[in-house]
Amino acid sequence: MSIFIQNMLDLSTGHLTGETRRRMGEDSRNFFIGKPCSLPFAVKGSSFGWFIDVRDASERAASGSEYPFDIIDCYELALKKGCSYILFDRDAERHPELNWYGDRNQDAYFEQSVVEEGDTLAEPVGSLNEIKALFNQ
Repeated sequence: MSIFIQNMLDLSTGHLTGETRRRMGEDSRNFFIGKPCSLPFAVKGSSFGWFIDVRDASERAASGSEYPFDIIDCYELALKKGCSYILFDRDAERHPELNWYGDRNQDAYFEQSVVEEGDTLAEPVGSLNEIKALFNQ
């Protein structure tokens, strides 16, 4: 992979406990205005969620700080998937490999398999002009 391209894991904020969500919300505001943060990593956030970088076990140990267990679970999944960043998005799907702490009852999302080489696909949708014609009726 190019050093200019990094993978990002998109996770629901529901994979974080209420306490971690509270701390990330506070820390994202504190980070923005330059105040000290309670978590041992930088949190960039908005009203939709948070963005963090992924830390492996050696980086976490070197910091000398305690990381929330739910963040560590998300880090481990991100590392397994080869991701350098995690976007915690309030609208993201529930991941089947992580614990769920969200407020709503949401079924886990299971990704459909990718089409393998040699598989036949259904009839093509049509040309761009045919699709445009559908909207011009």
